Amino acid sequence: MLHRLTLGRIPAKPHTTFHDEDGRLLMEQMVTRQGFEGPYSILYYRTPPTDEFEVSPLKLPGFCPFELVKEQPLHRRHIKTQDLRPAGDYLTGRRTLMANRNLQIGLAKPCEPAGRFFSNGDGDELYFVNEGSGFVESVYGLLPFRRHDYVLIPKGTAYRLHLEGDRGTLLVFEGRPWLGIPGEYRNRWGQITDFAPYSHRDFRVPTELLAFDAKKHKVPFELVVKQADELSVHRYQHFPLDVVGWDGVLYPVAFSIHDYQPKTGLVHLPPTIHTTFAGEGFVVCSFVPRKVDYFERGDSRAIPCPYAHSSVDMDEILYYVEGNFTSRRGISSESISLHPQGVTHGPHPGTYQRSVGTERTDELAVMCDTYEPLRLTTTASGVEDKDYHLSWVRHESPGDQAWTSK
Repeated sequence: MLHRLTLGRIPAKPHTTFHDEDGRLLMEQMVTRQGFEGPYSILYYRTPPTDEFEVSPLKLPGFCPFELVKEQPLHRRHIKTQDLRPAGDYLTGRRTLMANRNLQIGLAKPCEPAGRFFSNGDGDELYFVNEGSGFVESVYGLLPFRRHDYVLIPKGTAYRLHLEGDRGTLLVFEGRPWLGIPGEYRNRWGQITDFAPYSHRDFRVPTELLAFDAKKHKVPFELVVKQADELSVHRYQHFPLDVVGWDGVLYPVAFSIHDYQPKTGLVHLPPTIHTTFAGEGFVVCSFVPRKVDYFERGDSRAIPCPYAHSSVDMDEILYYVEGNFTSRRGISSESISLHPQGVTHGPHPGTYQRSVGTERTDELAVMCDTYEPLRLTTTASGVEDKDYHLSWVRHESPGDQAWTSK
């Protein structure tokens, strides 16, 4: 939810007669959250969105359903998602890596044109586009995106994600029951505050309604719906997303991680100071290039490298995008580190002292902290660096010069 937006034609008042150019009565649809107590949008259709003629079950193994690893010893983990092969499209190639009751984290490396439209009835979705650019087709219109964008798609939105050249790398968060802008970044009137790390102007919104194209929108039209961790295919004899206009606060948005405005301090600040989005029991944070801690008084100086940390109430994952994090013992772009609650984590040997005097960091990464422990799937376990937990006891190598915020 961002701010109220209008696109296309709508009547002067909701729930009143509204006709198309040929005089036909248009069908109104109200999309609501929390019953009728939460945010909503109202859309107007040429044909009712309710007349599917067939529904059938669907399974996409690895995404829905996925299999959790039964025995998971408590230790730090490194998931090498760069070793996952490209497969399918944004939906059929999606693989769930870890999950708890409020959150599922997955990855897609599409290598095929986008097929069916998808509607996630289980939660809001947040994509981070590590590689690629393209656009989202949704019932709310067209939304272009580019590399290093976040794309936030509200729960229950029918959409399809296209990538230029049909290639890309997408990190995906599914938040239940919600995922969006943290409440502390809004004032009592719902406006993003001036001390938030971004403004309304940084978010891009749909600007063009989706028009039926016989070449792109095949009939019968198929929509995949996810609900209660099960998939079903809903088939229509017509194009069910033929909307002439809508207004409201529920619609997809795009936000570049490079537009995030980081906070810095005299001494090291906790990583959650970089919170970008939040959900029930978790936050998503952005680490971007910035000036680092600059305290200096006599012989005492700030230590930019983070201290050893026992996060006894939260799991912490970090998805590495780009920058100087090579000293993390095999960590590279697309790596995911998982540091579970109950186990101390911290900088690798040698990096703590060498960070003193550093003025800037060029890291780019996405972090997620969760209150409920995350469980790995068999997909994640299949690309895990099994020696990562012991990498802190290895001898320091001459090339270890870099450090990361976590």
